[in-house]
Amino acid sequence: MWKKTFVSAFVAQIFSILGFSFAIPFLPFFLSELGIHDTGQQAFWSGIALSATGFTLCIFAPLWGLLADRYGRKVMVCRAMFAGTIILLLMSVVRTAGQLVICRLLQGIFTGTNAASIALVASVTPERRSGLTLGMMQAAVFIGAALGPLFGGVFADLFGYRAAFRAGAALVFLGGLLVLLMVKENFVPPDAEKSGSSMSFKKILAVNGFLAAVAIIFGVHLSNSIINPSFPLIVKDIVPSVESLNSITGFVLAAAAIAGALSSAVLGHMGDRWGQKKILISCCIAAAFASAGHFFASSLPSLFTVRILFGLSVAGMLPAANAMIYKIIDKKAIGMAYGAATSLSMTGFALGPFFGGALASATNLRIPFLVTALFHVMLAFFIFRFVKISDYESASNP
Repeated sequence: MWKKTFVSAFVAQIFSILGFSFAIPFLPFFLSELGIHDTGQQAFWSGIALSATGFTLCIFAPLWGLLADRYGRKVMVCRAMFAGTIILLLMSVVRTAGQLVICRLLQGIFTGTNAASIALVASVTPERRSGLTLGMMQAAVFIGAALGPLFGGVFADLFGYRAAFRAGAALVFLGGLLVLLMVKENFVPPDAEKSGSSMSFKKILAVNGFLAAVAIIFGVHLSNSIINPSFPLIVKDIVPSVESLNSITGFVLAAAAIAGALSSAVLGHMGDRWGQKKILISCCIAAAFASAGHFFASSLPSLFTVRILFGLSVAGMLPAANAMIYKIIDKKAIGMAYGAATSLSMTGFALGPFFGGALASATNLRIPFLVTALFHVMLAFFIFRFVKISDYESASNP
């Protein structure tokens, strides 16, 4: 039973991320159609647009997590995907940067497909397979993030950015339809008489090891998203051909995401066997070197190489942290736990692009990559110093 749910959610997650990444990675270029032509201003406004979703997501994620535990996880996944369909369609008709930012704010309020899908899979997966399945769900994110820019870049070169948003909306809708028709969730609503003894947000925050895992997810989101406004513009600076700019950018992003998809599944399995702490520290150190390599990349092959290495390195971080949360939280409150984790950690995703865009605008496009490298080193030290293996080994879930 759980395998069918996992496979359906896995494929639907690919469609969802594929749809969202069909056009959103090209926001710095799309801004030129909205009247913003200066490279520094494109980095600045793309940083605001990319950050907007994180700000509203961190506010509304706990609400959706609470509703998931009360009414079921499947309905929350469907809600996120069908809402995402409408919002991508709205993005295809915006005329100003302000309207684009509003759509991104709405995306954070009503979507959150990744957290919803993780809660759905985690609620039905046996604990001994949690690292593998959560690693595979992260692999689904990387697969979607690979195919989206790859095909979306070609699509945008041929038909334009607005058509790419509409095509992305259709893909997200297919993901929602798959969950609606194929996922069978044996959800039992909580007993009202026992609701007083269920876990609250305060109790979840007090669980040993929970805040440490959330801090790791926050650090990953923050450090990795700092470079998002700059990367497409660096490709533009290196690539001489404007006609194939979207296709080349999409190809580089896709290659890194494919590497991440393969790596996340392998590292998720290794985390089950060797321990999540070792995987996290190793990934942080490797990601620091790969991020710093972007600063020195002066040709498309060198940029391609360091991006692949970065994708391989960061892939194991989120599955490891999610698996840590899974091991210490009562399964009846898993939706609330992942909602709380998303809310707290998404502040990193909200601040990262804004900080990175502002930094790139004030200095140059490559400085954010050095900052990201520094943050990964700091995150590795935090994990080494403050993550206690005993918190996760001794935890038991009723």
